[in-house]
Amino acid sequence: MQLRALADETLPGRLVRLTVACQGGRHRSAAVAEVVARRVWSAWGGTYGVDIEHHHIDHPVLPAKD
Repeated sequence: MQLRALADETLPGRLVRLTVACQGGRHRSAAVAEVVARRVWSAWGGTYGVDIEHHHIDHPVLPAKD
């Protein structure tokens, strides 16, 4: 897993950030971020803290581009 390799090479106390995005920021990206966070936490046995931040969850959905 590339995220694990990056975390292993990062100095203690430093942040490793994984960004998941979709057009509206409320559906796919939010769901994927939740699933990835649970899997990372489980796979790493709590070795690393996992925080989820949904930047646009309270914003209106963007209109689809034609």
